Amino acid sequence: MPKVVNGTIGLGNSSFSLLSQLASMHKNRRKLSLCLPSKPAGLGSLHIGGVSPYTNDVSKNLASTPLVIDQTTGGYFIDVMSIEIAGNVVPLGKKRRGNAMICTLAPYTVLQGSIYKALVSEFVREAKMLRVANVKPFNACFSSKGMGVSAAVPVIDLVVKGGAKWRINRWNLLVKVKRDVVCLGFLDGGVTMKTTEMVIGGFQMEDHLVELDLEASKFSFSSSLLLKNTSCGQNRIV
Repeated sequence: MPKVVNGTIGLGNSSFSLLSQLASMHKNRRKLSLCLPSKPAGLGSLHIGGVSPYTNDVSKNLASTPLVIDQTTGGYFIDVMSIEIAGNVVPLGKKRRGNAMICTLAPYTVLQGSIYKALVSEFVREAKMLRVANVKPFNACFSSKGMGVSAAVPVIDLVVKGGAKWRINRWNLLVKVKRDVVCLGFLDGGVTMKTTEMVIGGFQMEDHLVELDLEASKFSFSSSLLLKNTSCGQNRIV
């Protein structure tokens, strides 16, 4: 997965960022489209400007939610109103505005401790898979021996402000950690997460097209491109 992050290549909201400078230089809209590949050899894509490089069946069918920008750090946040697993709501506890940071530098999504424990408990309850010993840093691991496409892996929906659901399917949930063992790809952030309860990491964004429109303060996202028999690692999305 490419290490694309606000600070690394200047995608933040400052006037000195790569995004702002290129938008000013080429008179483009301050908007970026990002597609992270799931395959190590995949190149993915990063596009800056107002015109999406993707075909209508992907880019014209994105769900959206307000984008919240931290004026101090330039970080990007969205409001996750609730989390659902197979339709069951996971309690989030006390919420803060802009409670989920978008951060591709984080390899996996990190949750505040109590939310993480509730999510793992509900996922394990719904998953029809044989649980095995944990493999650090994960706390819910399963046997993948003989696991086929029909395996009962519950989907996780992030219900964002405005009512749209960012659906996370099995490809972005289960991490292969060794032969015949997969783990739920979320991490426990403990109780010390003070500015946000959730950091949405790169693994959960792989093979999803995401767009950040700074001028419209809007964050948009697709469903998994694997459902369309394509991926972010392909040269063209058709």
